[in-house]
Amino acid sequence: MLVFVNKQSLDIPENSALLAALQQTGLVSFQGMAVAVNNQVIQKAKWNEYILNENDKITVIRATQGG
Repeated sequence: MLVFVNKQSLDIPENSALLAALQQTGLVSFQGMAVAVNNQVIQKAKWNEYILNENDKITVIRATQGG
């Protein structure tokens, strides 16, 4: 099934959890990261139970330090 991560398509198995999709993108560390599905923020504690649907739009935002 097809979902979109930051506007890039990602093919994942049906009934995949959000965490599995994020891991499939190659993200190694989830520190300082916020994730929304279809513009709804998903709490980090729920990433492993949140089941994705066809054409879901996942937005990943990473906090950065700088100055």
